[in-house]
Amino acid sequence: MKPNLEWLRKQAKQQLAELRKTDPNAKLADAQLTVARENGFSSWRALKAHIDSLTIDGRLFDAARTGDVATLTTLLDRFPEKVQARDEPYAFTLLHAAAREGQLAVVDLLLRRGLDSNAREKGDNTTPLHWAAAAGKLDVVRRLADAGGDVVGRGDDHELEVIGWASCWEGTDDDAHRAVIDFLLSRGARHHIFSAVAMNLGDEVRRIVAANPGALRARLSRNENHQTPLHFAVGHNRPQMVELLIELGADPLAADGFGFPPAMYALSPEIDRPVMEAIHALTAGELRSADRGNRATRAGALDLLAAMTLGDWPAATRLVQDNPELLRGGGAGALHLATKRGDTRAVRWLLDHGADPNARWAHWDSDVTALHVAALANHPEIVPLLLEAGADPAIHDTKHDSDALGWAEFFNRGEIVKLLRARTAG
Repeated sequence: MKPNLEWLRKQAKQQLAELRKTDPNAKLADAQLTVARENGFSSWRALKAHIDSLTIDGRLFDAARTGDVATLTTLLDRFPEKVQARDEPYAFTLLHAAAREGQLAVVDLLLRRGLDSNAREKGDNTTPLHWAAAAGKLDVVRRLADAGGDVVGRGDDHELEVIGWASCWEGTDDDAHRAVIDFLLSRGARHHIFSAVAMNLGDEVRRIVAANPGALRARLSRNENHQTPLHFAVGHNRPQMVELLIELGADPLAADGFGFPPAMYALSPEIDRPVMEAIHALTAGELRSADRGNRATRAGALDLLAAMTLGDWPAATRLVQDNPELLRGGGAGALHLATKRGDTRAVRWLLDHGADPNARWAHWDSDVTALHVAALANHPEIVPLLLEAGADPAIHDTKHDSDALGWAEFFNRGEIVKLLRARTAG
């Protein structure tokens, strides 16, 4: 009897009920893994892929992804209506699947069989061109464009257009993607501010902002937390673009969709030094105003972070003296931000001045300790400082219900795993 995915799903639910008799916290993924292993597969995904491959649609999409033109031709000759097949869960066409994997021969076959080069899938509302561009497959991009594919591609759910898919994802800053971008530009596409920042194109950023100053306040989609160009530049480690955007007037305190400033995205103090300088200039104005008015300063975590980043320890001391709440709850986020940036001087200073190493703070959608953040950002040099100050590695975050060791293991932070295991063993 052929395996049936629906039957296996029911089996997994039954297995989950059994697991929860001894472990109330068991997850469906645990039960699915058990079922997969019972059927000789290393994961549920592998089991599902095998079952999918036994169907006509599954074989078609497998052939499209792997470039098996012979099998695809044979199947489409037998089942010509299947050229319009859609794959779950996002209704990819065969052309999407082939373009994503850079299978030029398959793309050519499917276009000759009548597939629309501008067909949209239902997940990100993309065309095959978006995926070929994201993969850096110039030959496929060219073939799709020659077949009438829209090289601009407005309307995708990330609001990046095809040129953004070729430039704005991690790993797209290489020669292959630059060649795709050059081709798109030659066919009529134009940079927007995010693609220009991603490619470190200072002159293009200046041109865009000169034509539309509001571009500095542009927002990515909800999928990227509505980041501004400055958030994006910091998060993508583009220090030259950070400096340029600040020079052009970007707001160093602008909040993204979660209410976080650009500094939240920094993984080292060097990335956003111009942001810290701009914030510190505002802080200096507040210090002068407080002196004139003979009053206490009013300051937040970013004022303190900027002072520490720039080594202005007198200002940092004044800020916490006037605003002792900055050191409560882990420095109201200052300790977590300094940890995420790997700023050992700032972390040590905060701990020495009484910041709580066990305070939990909202990072994205989970309340975490500084140890969790050190694991996330891979800063093993921070871990001993936190542990020596009394950080408890057994504290769990509020979303994943995991301690810092669990985070370090999940993100494959080998050095941090050793540090935390040694602490536990001791």
